[in-house]
Amino acid sequence: MNSLQYVLPFVLTSVVIGLGAGYYMGWTRRSLRDREELSKQRNASVKVLSNLLSTTEELTADVDTHNMEIRQVGQDVVDTVVEGEMTSVQQRLLKQIASVLESNRKLEDDLTYARYRMEEQAQEIDRTRKEARTDALSGVANRKAFDEKLEMCVRDWRKHASPFVLVLADIDHFKWINDTHGHQAGDHVVGKLGEFLKTFLREIDFIARYGGDEFAILITGCELKRGADIAERIRARVAAAVFNVAAGQRASVTFSIGVATPEGEDDANRLIEKADHAMYRSKNVGRNKVHVYEETAEDNAYMLASG
Repeated sequence: MNSLQYVLPFVLTSVVIGLGAGYYMGWTRRSLRDREELSKQRNASVKVLSNLLSTTEELTADVDTHNMEIRQVGQDVVDTVVEGEMTSVQQRLLKQIASVLESNRKLEDDLTYARYRMEEQAQEIDRTRKEARTDALSGVANRKAFDEKLEMCVRDWRKHASPFVLVLADIDHFKWINDTHGHQAGDHVVGKLGEFLKTFLREIDFIARYGGDEFAILITGCELKRGADIAERIRARVAAAVFNVAAGQRASVTFSIGVATPEGEDDANRLIEKADHAMYRSKNVGRNKVHVYEETAEDNAYMLASG
């Protein structure tokens, strides 16, 4: 065994702890504008951890093989019949073999510990990343994660003509809920709606809390008509539900919804404008409606048959 194998576990552990601590301190202290760079650092950190894990696994396998070979040598020494001065030589050899095996055992323990620490650090980095992209109140993605996902969808649409639909859903009379039942009740409704939306949308669909009382949904691989039908199902199911807003108090909640899909030279901002315009058309004609954005001379949104 060379000295590198004895030192490596301690080096690995120091590197892992340094990576995890550095990433966590950076994530909590830097401003939002640095998050993209930190995301790149996170990916690089995970790559380093993966490589180190692979290396430790290979070293552990090498040590196991080496131990088997040493034990075989030890058995050969024991089986060798010696006399006179060779007896003391045989005993010294056996002691040296036992010492090497004990050192290897400690090395295996150190490698195992280093591997577990690296796995823990990788999981912690992933947890930190998820927390930074999740809205704590609703349990769905936050605005930053939505902005990133929308930009990705727009790029895929431009490069590969991959269709998708943006749905903006605003809670009707949310101020009334806060004024009547209290702000904690309003927070409770937002949280329940986040859970509710996740139960009947596909895993590949993307849900985010876009604002205080507004949700944004990206439905991928979807044309406008089908997206409008899905939005109408969302509206109807939310309207039919009753939510506990406070102790012994329940309330119905409705959504005003706008639906849009990219066209022509649309970018992310233009798509949000279109969906937002359609959503406010739903508000203006009585709420609890779904409007789909459509370029026309008279009106830039048409209403889907709604409740």
